Amino acid sequence: MIDVIVVGAGPAGLYSALLLAEEGFDVTVLEEHDALGVPTHCTGVVSDELSSLFKIPESLVLSRPTLCSVFTPSGRALPVSSSGEAIAVIDRAQFDLELGSAAQRAGVELRTGSRVHHISADRRGVRVVGADGVGLAARACVLAAGVNYRLQRQLGLGLPSLFLHSAQLEVDVSEAGGAVEIHLGAAVAPDGFAWTVPVLREGRPRMKLGLMVRGDAAGYLQRFLRRPALSSRLGPDAGAPIRRLLPLGPIAKTYAERVLVVGDAAGLTKPTTGGGIFYSLVSAAVAAEVLAAALGRDRLGDEDLRAYETRWRARLGPHLRISTYVRRLFMKLTDAEIETVLDAIAADDVQGLLRRGAHFNWHGPLIRSILREPGVKSVVLRALLR
Repeated sequence: MIDVIVVGAGPAGLYSALLLAEEGFDVTVLEEHDALGVPTHCTGVVSDELSSLFKIPESLVLSRPTLCSVFTPSGRALPVSSSGEAIAVIDRAQFDLELGSAAQRAGVELRTGSRVHHISADRRGVRVVGADGVGLAARACVLAAGVNYRLQRQLGLGLPSLFLHSAQLEVDVSEAGGAVEIHLGAAVAPDGFAWTVPVLREGRPRMKLGLMVRGDAAGYLQRFLRRPALSSRLGPDAGAPIRRLLPLGPIAKTYAERVLVVGDAAGLTKPTTGGGIFYSLVSAAVAAEVLAAALGRDRLGDEDLRAYETRWRARLGPHLRISTYVRRLFMKLTDAEIETVLDAIAADDVQGLLRRGAHFNWHGPLIRSILREPGVKSVVLRALLR
């Protein structure tokens, strides 16, 4: 019997496998697709803080944007001040391959084309059964299968508390740009936003585009692409977008007997933006720490693994709570109210807050400060009373 089966070879699964293998455990990763990083459904915007967990080779960096413009529902462009934190757009597929290579060097067995059909656990161990009916036994399992929540339902762990739909693609553009753009408004993306991110791939100017939305994400993206200011910059064939569900809140329970759930599979993304790479690695690191200790004691019951949820909530919980509050509040705002809030954020004193206190991965303190601003506070109160 092997020590750990990891289901899913995205960042959360590969990083937890790498850390457990480095502790001397026998780890096998099962990935349903035939290759790592495919399909790529992530824009790949990260801060350099990610390298405190896993060093990102410079060869993976597609651009380092330093400017951001937020477009209001009426089409006005408002520049957003930078805190000076280093931001990079990475090649997500290559990032997964880099993590996979590191995990294999540490001794992890990686099996691609291995879709898991069923997981069951008891006092004797975990049994993971593939779509071909073949079972594999282990002492414990890390569930890192992304946004497919079929296995979580089997285990009685619940679903994320909030979903939106997303659609995104990468296209050729006529010239390289320097600024990230965020577009808001009901006509663009109800309850969400659209984005454009410039990159340079193999010397060619490209752009990552996408949106998160309540409803038909692909349809809204096609309409967004037809906007004259954007369509005039795009190459002749944008292709079909990659669509996926986007979890914006954690599942009810992220542990069970002999099982821990990490990353997107646990619903651990930023509720404000849907970004998940950093939270995936954080949750994977916490899971590996808790699971290594539990394996060492051979105590892997439900109560023994509760420490995982306690620890990730201690680190991520405060930021998730305030970000979820803002996400649900944003979904109540009219376009006119969004305009008012953005005007307040564009004021010099709030821009000063952004320059001093904005952190890419930790939104909580800045959000609290902005919500106390008079121009924002009045809109918030009206929305809460509706």
